[in-house]
Amino acid sequence: MVTAATPWAPLSRRLAGLGPDDTQHEGIPSYLRDELEHWIYDCYPDDTYERNRLQATIKFRLRLNELPQPAQLDDDQLLNMIDALLAWGIRRQDWQFKQLRELLTAGGAGWRINATGDGLERRVDDTVTAAVTDTVRDAGAEAAEHLRIAWQTAYGRHPDPDKAYREAVLAVEAVACPLVSPNNSVPTLGTVIRDLSSQSSRWALAFGNRAGLSAGPERLIEMLRLLWEGQSRHAGAANSRRQTQAEAEAAVHLAATLVQWLTSGVLYQR
Repeated sequence: MVTAATPWAPLSRRLAGLGPDDTQHEGIPSYLRDELEHWIYDCYPDDTYERNRLQATIKFRLRLNELPQPAQLDDDQLLNMIDALLAWGIRRQDWQFKQLRELLTAGGAGWRINATGDGLERRVDDTVTAAVTDTVRDAGAEAAEHLRIAWQTAYGRHPDPDKAYREAVLAVEAVACPLVSPNNSVPTLGTVIRDLSSQSSRWALAFGNRAGLSAGPERLIEMLRLLWEGQSRHAGAANSRRQTQAEAEAAVHLAATLVQWLTSGVLYQR
């Protein structure tokens, strides 16, 4: 079993003054397949009844007539199998999660276990992921749930850019509407932008301007407007379209920044 307790580089790379190879592969590198196949087999219980039940559950969840052997699966199917085992199969045993994390990291896979441990997600820079995770933890329940769903639908095994973008907007609305437009009966991000714009003298940011005074909310308004106006909301309209994956990912990260700002007091009334 390959382990990756600490980053390691082959001798030839070290002699060349290079560190570990941090290439990330979209699929599954050939040298990683055997280890992942063994990991799947190790997830099956020794008890025959329990093993049959698990295999039946995975077959049902993946909508397969028969459950192929891991060696018979292509890269996409193998990732689906691992994703399904995380969601429905393994009983949250630490060694299974540790092994899989080490394999995916050491093997340069572009996928990793998500924060809730119930599926795979695309690998994103650890610092960025940690920042979003902290925002989800510190935000209110409603905003946190929308942001969590936005992240999963942007970076999960089966991305849904439209839903990811929509949930990103909802996450920001969950904190911005009661803060900026508490008296509006039907608040949206659009009404927040309108109210902030019309009452800009009442609001300030926890940033100093060139004069050393608190900056106004204009740049925050532009960030909100960028998120709001980039969403294709109305089906059947002349400019209606699907969100792209790049838009969805950008929206999620922008929303995470906005939620963090709005929950930590960056925007405040003068």
